[in-house]
Amino acid sequence: MTTISVFNTQWNFKALIISHLLAAFWLGFFLTDTGFAVWRSIDQNIFFLLNGTLSEDNSWTRFWAWANVRIFDLIPLLIILVSVTFPGMGLKRDRLQQGFIGFVLLLVLMFLIRESVYAYARAIDLSGASPSLILEPAFRLSQIVPDIPAKDSAGHSFPGDHATVVLTWAGYIILNARSTLSIGAFLLALLFMLPRIVGGAHWASDNLVGGAFAAAITLSWAFCTPLMHYLTSGAHKLLSPLIRLFGKIPLVNQLPILKQSN
Repeated sequence: MTTISVFNTQWNFKALIISHLLAAFWLGFFLTDTGFAVWRSIDQNIFFLLNGTLSEDNSWTRFWAWANVRIFDLIPLLIILVSVTFPGMGLKRDRLQQGFIGFVLLLVLMFLIRESVYAYARAIDLSGASPSLILEPAFRLSQIVPDIPAKDSAGHSFPGDHATVVLTWAGYIILNARSTLSIGAFLLALLFMLPRIVGGAHWASDNLVGGAFAAAITLSWAFCTPLMHYLTSGAHKLLSPLIRLFGKIPLVNQLPILKQSN
């Protein structure tokens, strides 16, 4: 009988080592004086290009202000939940239950890795203030449209927390679907990272270096080792009675994730 899994069921030491080396090189270059200077130049150009469009109170500025309100995070969260609850966005129907449980466990692993990167960044004084607190001119959404509770600054911005989540999700979808359609998840991840960059709460490198590094390490342990497979399989068996219980609730039992073939 074929084992159904959304993660690798065997160790792939070669891929694990290569992925860690590439991630270490990506972050290591950023930590060098030359690499940091290169990224800060890129960061500043991106910030002035994007943040510079927020110079006055208009519909454009208000759109980005609302995009930086905490409740806006429900939109990517909803898309993520749909992608792991319904077939078609990366997971096959017979993998939905394991896919949902596996993704939740993947987020736990991601959180532990992101917090480790964050602690390291704080220890070496890398996680400093966001561009809106350092660069001039900086157009602060909280000052231009004070009636909208937009987040436009951060005292410690590295690595990007939202970026780590959405890049981990995009990688999870891509590595499961392995199709051109799943590339849409990566494009959505980039889109979801934009508000904090436009508003000035994150440098681009917070996301593209810090967030990408944490996501890469997370995904490499999920897809180059069987650890997440064992955890997901165990959690799936443990939760099976609860899943069957939900499967008896009218309307709820019509969800594809509860109707999948076992």
